Amino acid sequence: MNFKNIENKSIRQAFADSLFELAVKNPQLYVVDIGLRPSLYLDKFALRFKSRFIQAGVAESNAAAVAAGLASSGKTVFLTSFACFSPALNWAVIKQSICYNHQNVKIIGSHAGLMSADLGATHQMLEDVALMRSLPNMEVFAPLDALEIVKMLPVIAHSQTPSYLRLPRPATPLVYKKAPSFTIGKSQLIKSGKDITVLGYGPILTQLFSEDFDKYSLDIINCSSIKPLDSETILKSIKKTKRCLVIEDHQKIGGIGEAISSLILSNGLKCKFVHLAVDNNFGQSAQNYFDLYHHYGLSPLAILQSLKSLLSKK
Repeated sequence: MNFKNIENKSIRQAFADSLFELAVKNPQLYVVDIGLRPSLYLDKFALRFKSRFIQAGVAESNAAAVAAGLASSGKTVFLTSFACFSPALNWAVIKQSICYNHQNVKIIGSHAGLMSADLGATHQMLEDVALMRSLPNMEVFAPLDALEIVKMLPVIAHSQTPSYLRLPRPATPLVYKKAPSFTIGKSQLIKSGKDITVLGYGPILTQLFSEDFDKYSLDIINCSSIKPLDSETILKSIKKTKRCLVIEDHQKIGGIGEAISSLILSNGLKCKFVHLAVDNNFGQSAQNYFDLYHHYGLSPLAILQSLKSLLSKK
């Protein structure tokens, strides 16, 4: 796959378009927004569904409580903001009012990871997966591209379980040729190989589909259902390759890499394992996120070096 011929498309825009279509069909679908309506492309929703769009303003904890209250009355509620504000600032209310009470709230954390490069460290949320994975009753998802979110969102909306959906800021490459099916708790094998299992979630995986990686025989698995995790698919691949590379635009601590390493150990598998993620550091400003990927060891070059290391006999 040559990225020069690949179309880029905004996952945020695809999310907003899909949410609007769901709201047309479901009069019980509400949005509670935390002062960032234009950034999540929700103007059309707010104009069409005035009574179902609640603008909570810059009051993250109150917004989570409002969302929980609406859900307790039978509504399907989307709580929308940047990940650095929700779940980062209102985690305690999410825990107590949403998860503990098993309320049907879908928390949308946009601008996650290093992809919000020029917004700097304060807006590059690198701990959200760790925060949300740790909560009982909470499911966690991250689409690979704008086509996957189209299939993912209706499934999440129809589930009665609280969930967190992680979205990136920029338009990113389309990996899928058509929208894939999506099932909670299932991963997608998007490329088959025999030598190394590569696991991850979100657009950082799109780096693996350049010509630089064509010479490697890789099982590339999109773990867009981060929690619940598809243990069966992951273990089957690792048993075959006996080598595992996990890539994520997130802190190493609390990320999916820890979940997969625990899975490997608890099942008594022997394999070579590498985890590429931000290693106990905050982000910083950059002209674009590729510079940050290079700085934090998440670039194609770092991935290639990891593949070579996994294939070495040392």
